[in-house]
Amino acid sequence: MPNIAKEEMYDVIVVGGGNTALLTAIRAQEMGAKKILILEKAPKHERGGNGYFTTGIYRVAHNGIEDIRSLMPDLTEEEKQMYVKPYPADQFFSEYMMGNSGLGDESMMQMIVENSLDAIRWMKDNGIGFEIAAGNIRRENDKLVVQNPTPIQCKGAGAGLNDHLYNTIGESDIELCYETGVTKLLRNPSGHIVGVEAQNNETIQEIKSKSVVLACGGFESNQAMRAQYLGKDWDLALVRGGRHNMGDGLRMALEVGAQPFGNWSHCHATFIDAASPQPARREDGEKTSKRIYVFGLVVNSDGKRFVDEGQDEIAFTYARYGQYVLQQPDRIAYQIFDSFGNEVLQNRPLDDYKGVPFTSADTLEELADMLAINKEALLKTVNDYNNDIQPGNHLEYYKFAGLQEDMQAPNIVPPKSGNAFPMNKPPYYAYAVQCGITFTFGGLKVNKRGEVLNWMDKPINGLYAAGEILGGLFYTNYPGATGLTAGAVFAKIVGANAVQDHK
Repeated sequence: MPNIAKEEMYDVIVVGGGNTALLTAIRAQEMGAKKILILEKAPKHERGGNGYFTTGIYRVAHNGIEDIRSLMPDLTEEEKQMYVKPYPADQFFSEYMMGNSGLGDESMMQMIVENSLDAIRWMKDNGIGFEIAAGNIRRENDKLVVQNPTPIQCKGAGAGLNDHLYNTIGESDIELCYETGVTKLLRNPSGHIVGVEAQNNETIQEIKSKSVVLACGGFESNQAMRAQYLGKDWDLALVRGGRHNMGDGLRMALEVGAQPFGNWSHCHATFIDAASPQPARREDGEKTSKRIYVFGLVVNSDGKRFVDEGQDEIAFTYARYGQYVLQQPDRIAYQIFDSFGNEVLQNRPLDDYKGVPFTSADTLEELADMLAINKEALLKTVNDYNNDIQPGNHLEYYKFAGLQEDMQAPNIVPPKSGNAFPMNKPPYYAYAVQCGITFTFGGLKVNKRGEVLNWMDKPINGLYAAGEILGGLFYTNYPGATGLTAGAVFAKIVGANAVQDHK
């Protein structure tokens, strides 16, 4: 931490070091702030928050290939001619609402949708490179096709985005302190936020500022808070991302009267490699996630299924299904594929299932013995599934596998509503998974300007928030790739208002 004089006054202090925090600081400088300080709790080699571990994919309302070209000037000639299905704002909003189980602040969600493309264009203008998400491209009649609504990905994924932002900060006049946690928000007699109390290994210091932005995430790394708010066994879940999101920003904000808001009892939780090290290794990135379960069956150690693997597109189930593993014996499950399903996984451009631990056997009986799964129950589960398969029309993942139509198994419990293809081609493969928490849904209530609100729905003067610390954006579930988008939208808004409101 720098030796900051007591009379030193910053224009903006940003608490946090993830993508949203860095974008907020960059925006504040654009809007005229001369003195900006970023306080990152993590050491330099662990910087970047959860964003570092993401695919770097954004859910954005767009009009198809013309908008994509404007974001990606270095597309190949073939890519410039590809078909990209438009993703209009009303469809984005509808799917956002559906993913939130119909809950949430509709006006806030609409603002995110309507500003999504503008936020990505602003990021591009700041030198951030984008590319087509390779996992969403397929070839039809010798033409590249993107039907998925999330084709926009940062070059280098989350790690590439994070490194670019830190390079940008390093080339600017923005000050950055590592290993410096904020322990308290400072108030004047009128209740206005006028700075922070910061602490590193050597000192505790009060730092004054005209405004403070909290962009330091939720409480997913805090076992005690997970048990308190999410419930039984959540303290035993694996953490998929960084280890520094301990709920500090939430605690400090609540201490000065901020209003808690949103779905505090739910979170983003996905299937994650059961052997994932804790804390998560940055070099693993997204590799520990196991999200292509639609081409197989997910069973517990009793040999029984407990989710509908083909209920919907992966983007609308993956962040919800992880929680159900906590309810299974020994909190473990197995994604099982035959040779056909496993070949599809290995041919995908994503690394989720490449070079990772798995178990294989020539028969399901052998596989069950190797995994200590109830053999008779597993055989019955697979036989009942195979015998129930019939034509369906629910999902389009079959196109990525070179098949002609979708299939379903509607009469088993739970059903497999789509992508239900026979599991009968040995050898068989099993990937052990546990519950991996990504971020928590409960947070602070803000208005559309990003000002933190008190219990009377009035802004707390000088206090703003952006990113995963916000409440009310996600309820019970999460539409994939929306979090990065919401972070970018709010970073652009908050970075501006935190400066303009206090000139």
